[in-house]
Amino acid sequence: MKKLGLSDLAVNAAWPRWWSDEADSSASARVELRFSLARKLGMDPHSLLDDQQQPRFVWRDEARFKHLSGESEIEQSAITSFGKAIGSVLITASPAAVPITGASAEKLRQAILSDKQPYVRLVDLLSLCWSTGIPVVHLRVFPWPQKRMAAMTVQVKDRFVILLGKDSMYPAQIAFYLAHEIGHISLSHLTSDRVIVDLEPPTPTLDEDDTEEAAADHFALELLTGDARPTVLPSGPRYSARELARVALASAEALKVEPGTLALCFGYSTNDWATANASLQRIYSSPKSVWNEVNNLALTQLALERVPDDSADYLNAILGVNPS
Repeated sequence: MKKLGLSDLAVNAAWPRWWSDEADSSASARVELRFSLARKLGMDPHSLLDDQQQPRFVWRDEARFKHLSGESEIEQSAITSFGKAIGSVLITASPAAVPITGASAEKLRQAILSDKQPYVRLVDLLSLCWSTGIPVVHLRVFPWPQKRMAAMTVQVKDRFVILLGKDSMYPAQIAFYLAHEIGHISLSHLTSDRVIVDLEPPTPTLDEDDTEEAAADHFALELLTGDARPTVLPSGPRYSARELARVALASAEALKVEPGTLALCFGYSTNDWATANASLQRIYSSPKSVWNEVNNLALTQLALERVPDDSADYLNAILGVNPS
């Protein structure tokens, strides 16, 4: 598998805890090892049973890759199969679904604000997803060593799973990626393909060339701000990150927009990302690993007793949690 390019982290995460030198001497244990790795990594088990064959991934054609640039067919197959395999385990361990397909950004935003929230935050989007049966986790293990995946939405039968990949120390940045994936689900973008992989674009600008990406971007902005095309501009020619942070914090509740999101809207409007990103350091009291918040909430929602111990160990590794 490593000859295919799979990362050490992915192989190690999938490797079962029960494996031992004694198991290595057992033909049946070696077969079970191959089936276990195949299930977790989305590989054809038969290709792992024959040492003369090159291992094959199960899925590729069901996925659409956004912002694709240079990823090989094997890399695409590995990412798709990895996501599908994890998605299947997550669905088994998740609450029942309440469909949100067809729900508008405005309707979802009003549902959140009606719960006496001052604005739409990352934690509100996470709560929305889990309450409607959409598991959301942040991957700490990737199938490929050089990952550019911002997020992935996977359909398993009639259920959806969102896998985040973008790291950030500030919640507003991840909130946009999550809102974007909710947009793909609500706008029925997964009717023809079972997986949408959003790779990180070279620059954080709205993608107007791709109709579906543009629609998901505008859905996300409307969900977060109430306006599908918000414009946030400076009042004068001279401004600073400190001033942007001050105005964002002072205006957030009146505008019903989370202050970090307001600062990012300034970045989109002016393309001055240096100032927008610098302002985040002043908007939030201290930086923190957002993936930790995402996965801690996931652990409170997942019923890991519904999946085999081997699969629960695998999920814990994927979420960056040490199994007890």
